[in-house]
Amino acid sequence: MKVLVTGGAGYIGSHVCMELNLEGMDVVVIDNLSNSHKDNLMEVEKYTNRKIVFYEGDIRDQKVLDRIFEEHSINAVVHLAAKKSIPESLTIPTEYYDNNISGLLNLVKTMERYGCKNLYFSSSASVYGKQESYPITEECVPGECTNAYARSKLMAEGILKDIYYSDVTWNI
Repeated sequence: MKVLVTGGAGYIGSHVCMELNLEGMDVVVIDNLSNSHKDNLMEVEKYTNRKIVFYEGDIRDQKVLDRIFEEHSINAVVHLAAKKSIPESLTIPTEYYDNNISGLLNLVKTMERYGCKNLYFSSSASVYGKQESYPITEECVPGECTNAYARSKLMAEGILKDIYYSDVTWNI
């Protein structure tokens, strides 16, 4: 099985890559390295004694996504590529919507073109906003999002629900 991990050179992404490698899956990573380090993947390769194919690029770049899907028979995507700073999202919200929403849409459309309908999406607890009680569980209803980061993640969840319910052959 060949898995594409978007944002795979980050902290969470590199740990996902490690687990996938340990399970014997072939891992392909795309990361623009804006808040991650390629060294993380080199450490994963050393630990697992398995190679990771790495593409430095942005999921909004159609050419690089097409190249990845043409060069590899991708079976599933773990989507972790997102801008993630709440304070920063308050000062440059349009960057968060462009990266987190436009990037997701570009990725999903590319997956559809190449017949890959297995997507694992990383959301955020911030979509729950301020709650009446804690701890926050998955049974909680999303609350009032207080920043562009949280709002972009909640919007992404809605987009993915719409895609799933329009075509239940998707595994999201």
